[in-house]
Amino acid sequence: MNCKKSSLKQKKHDMSTMLPDEIEPINLNLIRKANAFIKQGNKASKPTENFVQRGKYDIDIDDGLAEALMLFSESAHIASSSIFITAFNIILQRYTGQNFTLLGQAVIKSEETEDVDIGCFWSEFNSRQTFLNQLRDIDTQVSGISDYTRLCSAQLPQGLAKLPIGEEFFQFFFVCEKENSVIRSANGAPEIELVNELINRFNRFYFGLHIKETIDNTSISLFFNQEQFGIGFIQRFGNHLINLLKTAIKDPDLSIGSYNILGNTEATVLLKDFNRTVTAYPKEKTLFSLFEEQVLKGPNNIALTKADKQLTYYEVNQRANRLAHQLIAEGIKPGDNVGLLVNRGFNMIIGMLGILKSGGAYVPIDPDYPIDRQEYIYNQSHLKIIVADANYKLKSVIGKKIFKLIDADVSNSFADANPNLSIDSTQLAYTIYTSGSTGRPKGVMIEHHSAVNLILWVNKIFNVGPTDKLLFITSMCFDLSVYDIFGMLAAGGTLVIAEKDEIQDVKKLYSMLVEYKITFWDSVPTTMNYLMRTLEMEEPAYRYDGLKTVFMSGDWIPVELPDKIKKFYPETAVISLGGATEGTVWSNFFVVEQVDKNWTSIPYGKPIANNFFYVLNDHLQPVPVGTIGELYIGGVGVARGYASDAEKTAASFIADPFNGGKMYKTGDLGRMMPDFNMEFIGRKDNQVKIQGFRVELGEIENVLSTSGLIRSALVLAKNDLQGVKRLVAYIVHKEVKVTKEVLALYLKEILPDYMIPAIWVEMERFPLTGNGKIDRNALPDVNEVPAADKKLVAAETETENTLLEIWKEYFKRNELDVTSNFFEIGGHSLMAVQILSKLKKITQKSFQISALYEYPTIRMLSMFIDSERRNYNYKSLVPIKQSGSKAPLYIIHGDGLNVLNFSELPKYVDPEQPLYGLQALGLNGVDEPIDSLPVIAYLYMQEIIEHNPSGPYLLAGYSSGGYVAMEIRKQMLTLGKKVEMLIIFDTDAEKTEYKDWYSLLPKKAKRHFPRLIQAFKMSVNQFFGGKSPYQVPPLIQKQDTKEFYKLMNKIKAKHVTAFRNYPLEPFNGKLYLYKAKISVHYVEYGNLLGWEKYAQKGVELFEVPGDHFSMLLPPHVAYLGATLQKNINDVMKGKI
Repeated sequence: MNCKKSSLKQKKHDMSTMLPDEIEPINLNLIRKANAFIKQGNKASKPTENFVQRGKYDIDIDDGLAEALMLFSESAHIASSSIFITAFNIILQRYTGQNFTLLGQAVIKSEETEDVDIGCFWSEFNSRQTFLNQLRDIDTQVSGISDYTRLCSAQLPQGLAKLPIGEEFFQFFFVCEKENSVIRSANGAPEIELVNELINRFNRFYFGLHIKETIDNTSISLFFNQEQFGIGFIQRFGNHLINLLKTAIKDPDLSIGSYNILGNTEATVLLKDFNRTVTAYPKEKTLFSLFEEQVLKGPNNIALTKADKQLTYYEVNQRANRLAHQLIAEGIKPGDNVGLLVNRGFNMIIGMLGILKSGGAYVPIDPDYPIDRQEYIYNQSHLKIIVADANYKLKSVIGKKIFKLIDADVSNSFADANPNLSIDSTQLAYTIYTSGSTGRPKGVMIEHHSAVNLILWVNKIFNVGPTDKLLFITSMCFDLSVYDIFGMLAAGGTLVIAEKDEIQDVKKLYSMLVEYKITFWDSVPTTMNYLMRTLEMEEPAYRYDGLKTVFMSGDWIPVELPDKIKKFYPETAVISLGGATEGTVWSNFFVVEQVDKNWTSIPYGKPIANNFFYVLNDHLQPVPVGTIGELYIGGVGVARGYASDAEKTAASFIADPFNGGKMYKTGDLGRMMPDFNMEFIGRKDNQVKIQGFRVELGEIENVLSTSGLIRSALVLAKNDLQGVKRLVAYIVHKEVKVTKEVLALYLKEILPDYMIPAIWVEMERFPLTGNGKIDRNALPDVNEVPAADKKLVAAETETENTLLEIWKEYFKRNELDVTSNFFEIGGHSLMAVQILSKLKKITQKSFQISALYEYPTIRMLSMFIDSERRNYNYKSLVPIKQSGSKAPLYIIHGDGLNVLNFSELPKYVDPEQPLYGLQALGLNGVDEPIDSLPVIAYLYMQEIIEHNPSGPYLLAGYSSGGYVAMEIRKQMLTLGKKVEMLIIFDTDAEKTEYKDWYSLLPKKAKRHFPRLIQAFKMSVNQFFGGKSPYQVPPLIQKQDTKEFYKLMNKIKAKHVTAFRNYPLEPFNGKLYLYKAKISVHYVEYGNLLGWEKYAQKGVELFEVPGDHFSMLLPPHVAYLGATLQKNINDVMKGKI
């Protein structure tokens, strides 16, 4: 590729003159959207090699389309390449959901000059803009590309360095080849097509479009990373591109958002085939008629149980009939709304059935609701009568004439036979009020046939019958109660009613589960999660195994929860259900057999019988598989609308253009996955803007909740005192607490800075609504959110000023001050060498790298430099973390000779856990390095004992340091000192790096070498501070570090001799082995790396995510720190 340098210099423009004002936040947000697009490709989410295996897919343009494109291009006076680029951008926008695209770009303009312009290309989208106007905007950029130089990757904003590993600035690119361009050899013969060379230069990019223009025609191809995208995905993308071109050039004056990019077959699959759920059901039946059928089948069967009281089907029916006749006598007519204001008990169910049998629709009102809410429901639903079980305050507000008391024995003056009424199944059955965005609840009106369809489907599919018992723990004001009550009674089963105090006590719930032999569980996930946690902690003496079915819905299901349930109840069917109150309780379901390790959430599944689900864009068009859209529910489950609110009803319930009837606009985001199960993404209105970025709060919550560091998390956006919106994280800890700093560090490895919460609030548990859902509105207020701007602490001395300027130079950040911590702002070992080398030039003093451990801030380091301590004697013992009252852990260095690679560990252990490292002798450039391992161990041991004369002693060694730790233990035992723990980090027992391992390599090279190369490239870049496997760290000036590397090589040569000559021997002790999951060893040693032959009391294995290097870096070091601390705590319990 020949990118003319002179041309670049002459045409160079500042980025601020090229791009919109908000370009940087838009770009960074685009990258996150682009990565969501990449995950649609059905393969790995991150690259594994620097140079990826690239695929090519030629898009077929038939003769008819080719001719139409040519005619359109000529009539519009627009290059055909611009048409393809515009279509490519629009399809990317549809897939990513982002109204801004940024592409890497190259245009090959001439075969003779090999003139190539490279850089970035941007395009903003307004879905209401016409295709022709969008096309003209893009054509202006493409045709004017040679008027100025685009931004090359070396000039990208510094903020991009904060991108998580694997996220690149450009995920997409296009190459436009004007003619047949080649790179020619010296004799003029063609060597390689220029486009292939160019695309190789784009090896960091995941997905691109190649346009080749000749005099005769224009061809297009897709280039893609085969590790990221399956061929099926690529073919779909190509088909969508062609579909768009066909419709857009036919009618270019339509808005961009109005084009349907799906082909007829794909649209049929998504809209029709996926929704082939139509099933015959008795549409004429009502909720109470299903109950009456069971009264006839088993009148003496137990219908209701509460504590030690029971009612048979016959008894319940009699009481409900008396109430129905009483209501009819009071003037209730079919279709009237009747309030039900009762506590939990038999009267709740009798009241519902009695109201329905009278022809009315029941409207539940919780006696614990505030009086204004009760009055609002009364007025909004125009209640004719309120049936109550006590004289509540509402009676005095609305008048006693319409306030009717119900007791256990409704007056015998009313008949107990079924009322002789003809009730149409399209009549209203109930209205349940849910929270509304305006602060006022919305009354969702459901007809009989909708609920009947749901109930009969559940009972048939999950084989619910007379032997089943359901533990009723939900509120009657929550729509789960509809199935719990009427579904169980329609099956002839028994409803076991739990009291309020029992619902709030998980231990009591488990006791009821056992005592009443419950077979069917239905609740929000939170309740089941609490139940499983109790079982995990207490392991009851008697485990009830009769639980047949578990339904969970109404909130996010923790990914690990289904497997926990299966652990205690292996034969239980675990069902995830979803939908909306407006869709009659549930509209979709997924049977969880086993949790897939790649799931980030439990699949949303498929629609239930006679219900339809659609994933649509803002123009009500189906979106491609894998693409996020809004979920719409159609079918017989869709509610009638909202009580007394025609405006909201019209906005949320619209005509279903696909299958007839109406559909409900849920406000939920989701997508269709390739296996044709839906995935729930979150609420559309759960998006907030932070610093100009669009943020999904659910994404942050998911990363925190799946980190393994805490039990659960919620994230809200709140304004600080200056009115700036900040993120607030509410967290519930596990038994071992982690600090907010640890959590923030973990998030920074996965999310951009603007998605890191500014405030952290610790809670014992989250508040719940009466329905058992997490109540976000009840989370405690953060009374004083700190302002976003940090006040910088100025330098006060000449040394502080010098250090501050050095740090700003190397970190390339201006917001640093004298309190900035070297490690917290991204310092690493190479940067430490650079800074200390420059400091040596200025001060004429030598400083060890370990000085940064003791003095990590500019102010601390400055005080050290200015003090008389700067010429202290060399010590191998280095404090990594001095504070804490626990027994210190001593860590021996690996082949890196120092212990800087453990700089992240202190953030992930207990605040009371001290850590010390032992670095190699000779690093000061004065002492002679040692070539005997026993001597090295002896000298390290002397410093440990000097520091801690009486113990206890906890020893650890990283890599080759594992052998030194073993030898120190051996020598300590001869002195009568006890070593409580011996820990090694990813050390093999064969010492192959110090043997003639070349003879062993051929046997394993074929399988191990690719993985070794991959791990090495990724780990070295991470270890030296790179945020991406492909990010090259800044080069160290040779003149600054020549002596340093010469010294390091001298010490390493001595150590090779020491380790090669050291004989490993079996020892009478236990070994704690922390092994990296990704092996970079040349030879296969087995699961325990060969240590089972030496540790006579056994090896306890812990596999740490990552490889030999990255296991010490976030996010993997979080797991290492947590498990390490737990083991130390267990061993040392009661000893100090």
